[in-house]
Amino acid sequence: MTLASVCGLLLLCVHFYFVDADNIFDGSSSHSVQRRDTNTKRNYTDVVATRFTVSPTWYLNVGDTIVINCTTHSDKGNYGDKMDLLLTWTKMSPGERTKKVLVRQRASESPISYVLGPVTHEHQGVYSCNGDGSFPDVYVRDWHQMIWVADASPRASIDVISHNRSQFFHNEMFTVSCQLPDDNTQWKMMRHINWLGDLTECPNQVSSGRRLSCTVRSGHPWSDQLFWCENPAGERSNVLNVTTTVVMIALDIPRLPVLEGEDVTLRCVHRNRTTGEISYNFEAFFYKNGRVTWHDYNGLITLEAVTKADEGLYRCKNTMREQSHDSWLTVKARPEADQKEKKDDVIKTA
Repeated sequence: MTLASVCGLLLLCVHFYFVDADNIFDGSSSHSVQRRDTNTKRNYTDVVATRFTVSPTWYLNVGDTIVINCTTHSDKGNYGDKMDLLLTWTKMSPGERTKKVLVRQRASESPISYVLGPVTHEHQGVYSCNGDGSFPDVYVRDWHQMIWVADASPRASIDVISHNRSQFFHNEMFTVSCQLPDDNTQWKMMRHINWLGDLTECPNQVSSGRRLSCTVRSGHPWSDQLFWCENPAGERSNVLNVTTTVVMIALDIPRLPVLEGEDVTLRCVHRNRTTGEISYNFEAFFYKNGRVTWHDYNGLITLEAVTKADEGLYRCKNTMREQSHDSWLTVKARPEADQKEKKDDVIKTA
């Protein structure tokens, strides 16, 4: 067996471990989008890895256009000449999880490049890159990504209430909470795990008045979790993206879209590998879209009066070359009423 195959099978074992751990922690039922077989006794002979990207971002507004790319990047057994690669879409409407194949082509051909847009709310859902199942004894590592089309005025709001960040270290506990518009008990908190592609109800939800909360444990390194609240009438909250890091560095960055004109502070966070202690105030480098842009001895930077130009992927790194995952900062235009009020204040000041 080649070194690449051994590495692939090792990754597979890690995947199985975290799948089993998640089931132990949550015990929740799920509406499976593309659940991978978790039978660890299965004898896979080889591994085919896929790569899936969404550019520029999975978080969209009505009218935006994105490009979805789906391809294989590790296929030592040349299975791509005999199997198809699928780009699928699972529609995400309350009570409706219909699945549709958008593109099917031979895996060895050029990557699937699918233009989605201008988008409407009908386009949101889980998009997956996976094989066609032609070779049951070959493990095809599939990937999933939620495409979210934001509402202009969400009926509810969701946020992390236990921490001031959305990047978590492995095995950390955190609490997500929804502020609801009414006492309607039909509201449910939902969760999507990119690693598995599952859409689930967040386990052990607690309802108190107009607030719905859920406490979970971070898991599945390399994977994001998305949280939101919805009811059968189709009303929903904003969406919250939570990342589990595989390193000892995390980035404290606004979890929700910020408004133009606001000041935004980014902070680098470190967890001691031995003691688990969280620390701040250390020398750090900050990246935007892959390039070093700022350096600070206290581990934080402030973006003043942000505009749409400040949108992008941010991460930080310490002097030991440990770096966080990338997180996307979203900047939204202020409502016209707010803009008019701000303009009037400037005139009065003048």
